[in-house]
Amino acid sequence: MGTMNLDDWTVKSVRNPWGKVPVTASGKSLSGSTREYMDRLLEQQRAPDTVSRRHHYVPRAYLRQWSSDRKRIWALDTATGAVKQLGLTDVCVKENFYRVLGPDGMPHNRVELMFGVVDAELRRVQVLLADLKDPDQLKFDDLLGLGVSMAVQRMRTLQQRRVQLQYNRWIVAQNPSQHQSIDATADNPLRLASIHTELLFKSMWGAADVLTTRQIEIWHDPQGRFMTCDAPVAVPFSNNVRPGLMAAPFILWPVSPQRAVALSNELVGEKAVIRVATGKLVGIARTAVEQGRERMIFASEEQRHRLPEGKKFRRRTQSRLRCANHTPQGERLSQPGCCVEWSETYAAIPDIALCDQGLHSPAPAIFTSA
Repeated sequence: MGTMNLDDWTVKSVRNPWGKVPVTASGKSLSGSTREYMDRLLEQQRAPDTVSRRHHYVPRAYLRQWSSDRKRIWALDTATGAVKQLGLTDVCVKENFYRVLGPDGMPHNRVELMFGVVDAELRRVQVLLADLKDPDQLKFDDLLGLGVSMAVQRMRTLQQRRVQLQYNRWIVAQNPSQHQSIDATADNPLRLASIHTELLFKSMWGAADVLTTRQIEIWHDPQGRFMTCDAPVAVPFSNNVRPGLMAAPFILWPVSPQRAVALSNELVGEKAVIRVATGKLVGIARTAVEQGRERMIFASEEQRHRLPEGKKFRRRTQSRLRCANHTPQGERLSQPGCCVEWSETYAAIPDIALCDQGLHSPAPAIFTSA
């Protein structure tokens, strides 16, 4: 039997403050409030269709935390540099964004009803953490509610749909007989929305399980300097490359001008840790918002002067493709051969730098969704 040298290893053990394993087995193990939450989602699939066509991919109730009159919010349009006060009904919204085809082939808006359930839970968790004083008051269902709310909010945005479309356009170009395009077409204008939302709801609990195994930190800034954006759950870039959820030091979600939730990979054995936000932490959150946004950045009335009016942001989240001579599990590939790694980068256009072994087909369509 071989031996393993552990001289350079540091083994750390911390207590589990929740008293339960903080995962749902990708939704297979739900109970209590999470089971009720899922049941409410499923009920909406059978509900009568709604006529609503203006679908918000960031809830108005969430953004209201930055509004002084509960109706309007200060916004920077990073494409134009304009700073304006906009109505909450008119930001982070797109017509028919969640309109999909049902099993009977008929279009419907019931996904918007499902997101009504999602938004109600997100708002509950947001208010809970924005006002929290004693972390020990948090319940196990609050942890799961936080995880699934952040996971769904991260996946439901216009940005994630655009980046998924980039990757799909590249992979279809490599083998069109094996991979199907998710692009909307004249015959099926709802294809992209249908596939995006289906994948979102299928993967929501698996994504939540990654988040609920992290340490909850609440960064508290009495000066109220936290901003947010149209992609409010941020995995900060490192050297312009976004790490995976497992490797990221923090996953950030501003919940008010005074507070941001940071899910850390440094476990300390507490349900949550409330930290006074230093200038460094506020700077980390601001950079995450500026680089992680799709187009719009939002600030409170008191902090609107901090929005960089007149500044246009040339870069945003894009696909990044690289070749490796090994699989993700570390197994080396025989030549010629490579494994293509897809990640996200902060750039003006998709960043594609692949090998010249003749293994890859050009995919110019990926740049049309930059």
